Amino acid sequence: MAFAAAQGGNDTVIYMRDADQCATINKDHRNPKYLSEFSLHVEGGSEIRGICTLKELEEELATPGVVILHALPCQLTPPWFKEHKDIIPKHALICCTAKGLYLRTNQLMGHAILDALDRSDQPLAFLSGPSFAKEIMKGNPTTLVAASNELFQAVRIQQMLSNFKTMRVFTSDDPVGVQLGGALKNPLAVGAGMVSGMGFGTNTLSAMVTRASHELRQLCIAMGGNPRTIDGLAGMGDLMLTCFSEQSRNQRCGQRLMKGERVEDIQKNCTVEGIATADVAIVYADMCGLELPLFRCVHSLIHKKITPEEAVLDLMGRSRNR
Repeated sequence: MAFAAAQGGNDTVIYMRDADQCATINKDHRNPKYLSEFSLHVEGGSEIRGICTLKELEEELATPGVVILHALPCQLTPPWFKEHKDIIPKHALICCTAKGLYLRTNQLMGHAILDALDRSDQPLAFLSGPSFAKEIMKGNPTTLVAASNELFQAVRIQQMLSNFKTMRVFTSDDPVGVQLGGALKNPLAVGAGMVSGMGFGTNTLSAMVTRASHELRQLCIAMGGNPRTIDGLAGMGDLMLTCFSEQSRNQRCGQRLMKGERVEDIQKNCTVEGIATADVAIVYADMCGLELPLFRCVHSLIHKKITPEEAVLDLMGRSRNR
């Protein structure tokens, strides 16, 4: 996202705690920890700068019109904001790129961030859509959606990141729908991996993704979002990306589960957001009085409450139109 912001002509700074990583970014214009094969140098634009001290961060945050593109994992996001709330200006626009839920409280990220800051009026936006980081760095044409309760804040993100060559950002005034689509596609992608892991083909996977989008729309409506959001980039777009590509950790996890691997072993070397998010999806379904059979089957398979054969019979043997 920092590279996309720099490509959009913005003065871009990356904050990290690792001094060696910071020095490498400033000297070699490469991130030694993530996608190190790609240069962070932007032709015709300003260089991306790295900073690694709180003093530097506080100085940068004091810049008029500053936008915080926050890219920490979901479970680290609220604690980080709580720890640093005294240096985050109340007028600064925070754009959250994390696609998930805060598991400690079963909250959408927006609610969790506001609680962590102990503020109700912090400007917030949410960026989502089908976007593997490696493909963005390759310059593959990518489209995203920025959402905010205040549409002009989403427009700010759109203007900041769209470069008219490789990145185009659309806007939305439905942050609930965008957050739900980005977060709850994760357990559904685990389910897509399960379909492949069971040895089924394109017929079954296409059916699963289509019905998954229907369940996402149901939940979106029940939680106050706009169902049309699920038809767009934050819903179907992200769902197809993660369900059909083996680049997705969630999809690979589902395959491995069907081969008999344990959740604990799979998550030793990587975080699979869909595992824990599946639990919250069931909490939301029960809270809203929704059946959501696909979500429930994926959840039961993750926790080995049913066998793959029982899951297939349960879904295929349901009464008509259910």
